Amino acid sequence: MLTGCAGIGTSRWAMDDEVYADKYAKRYPSNDAEKVGRMIKQASDARYVADRGGYYVGGAGADEPTAGGLEVGRFQYLGPAIESRVGLKGLVGTGAEDWFAGIDLGVRTQSPSRLAPFAGVGTYVGANSRQVSARDDGIDNDDDGSIDERGETQSDPNFLASVYPELGAHFWLNSSTRLTASAQYHLTTEGRDSDFWFIGFSLSFLNRPENYEPVPE
Repeated sequence: MLTGCAGIGTSRWAMDDEVYADKYAKRYPSNDAEKVGRMIKQASDARYVADRGGYYVGGAGADEPTAGGLEVGRFQYLGPAIESRVGLKGLVGTGAEDWFAGIDLGVRTQSPSRLAPFAGVGTYVGANSRQVSARDDGIDNDDDGSIDERGETQSDPNFLASVYPELGAHFWLNSSTRLTASAQYHLTTEGRDSDFWFIGFSLSFLNRPENYEPVPE
């Protein structure tokens, strides 16, 4: 016969979160069938993340063309199943064979569960600047009184933008730490030959709820 109360076994992974603990603080029912049903529900229930946010850090890579990236940003749940995010992302490689730093924006829809498959869309806008030869432009680029001198250079800014669909899955390692694996297909402004898959992993950290008053022990 099953015995115990909330916080034992499969539910322990989230009991250190105040919202989750308050929701499941009462003891299990005496009926075994109801008890099993509640334990299964607790093991998968991640609705406690609704309207809360946090921060993430991650990396990604791609092939054909070769690319790599690092990202840090913030995510926010709009209810238990919709997530928005904004991050700073650096890319190297890509079809432009260069580096870019920029902003990544996205939205995802997912199941409100501990293992949460998701689908989403996003966009990336990045830029860089490098020095190129300016010997033949007829301008005194370095303000030294000489025009088109040997070794004179000028800044050459470049931009890269993309939109992408995304598929992946979250897994809550505990009540506040989330592991994410995702695949994005970037359609870039460099043309279809520069489009690329981006396979990434990230860790996210959920903030405590605002204005939360813990229940006295």
